Amino acid sequence: MRLTVHHENRFEFEGEVTESVMDVRLGPFEDAHQRVQRFQLRWEPPGHVRRYEDGFGNVGHLLTTMRTHSTLQLSTDIEVETLLHDPFQQPVEAPRPLGPVERADSLNPSALVPALDSLSEMAEPFGLLEPFDAARQMMAMIYEQFEYQPGVTDVTTSVAHVFQGRQGVCQDFAHLLIGLCRAIRLPARYVSGYILTGDHNDEPSRGSGASHAWAEVFTPTHGWRGFDPTNNLVANDRYVKIALGRDYHDVPPTRGTYQGAVVGKLEVAVSTRHAH
Repeated sequence: MRLTVHHENRFEFEGEVTESVMDVRLGPFEDAHQRVQRFQLRWEPPGHVRRYEDGFGNVGHLLTTMRTHSTLQLSTDIEVETLLHDPFQQPVEAPRPLGPVERADSLNPSALVPALDSLSEMAEPFGLLEPFDAARQMMAMIYEQFEYQPGVTDVTTSVAHVFQGRQGVCQDFAHLLIGLCRAIRLPARYVSGYILTGDHNDEPSRGSGASHAWAEVFTPTHGWRGFDPTNNLVANDRYVKIALGRDYHDVPPTRGTYQGAVVGKLEVAVSTRHAH
């Protein structure tokens, strides 16, 4: 499936800013299940752009502008070909075992997903299942037992708060599933990206109009597969992967600083469509 994504960030300041520096994780990401056909980044006011790749294989851009400004406009346009039509089908060749660094990153506690007794207790009954089924059933449990409720959490919310409040959004549910998987020694990592929503059972319905998040879990049968507890779906070709890490702290879409004693606000708009 060919998909296009337009992502727009607009920062408005209550006065003039003399310098802005921004670290951007808005793709593109390319792997066996996703091929990037086109990527364009625009930055206004213009400045210096440096492209790099981080330790997780994500593409990042460091943006710097020294011009005086009161607004910043950042937009990306991506066209990708997504290839994972049937995520339940096993690959032709057995997945390569994870190396020691991959295992450490995907099994050890992280900043927003600490090891908790409550997670271990919730995950324990699933530890006897085949790994792919365990991940799928824990995903379904989150979907059924936790309420999707925008506005009750933010990007600093830890999995302990989500577990106690039983509410959150895609980022929170991804962290929760990661914590449950790690509790039974299933390697799991955080994925940021986009989705193309629809009305059919295999199409995500929650999370349009903004960046989305889900978990990837490694199993001996399927390798890395995405599990989206917000929509109770195994990620398929309607999911566009942008970046991955241990949790959200590794892959915020934007992070930066500016020079000037003013307050800024951010507006975000995302649209995902079939490519023509």
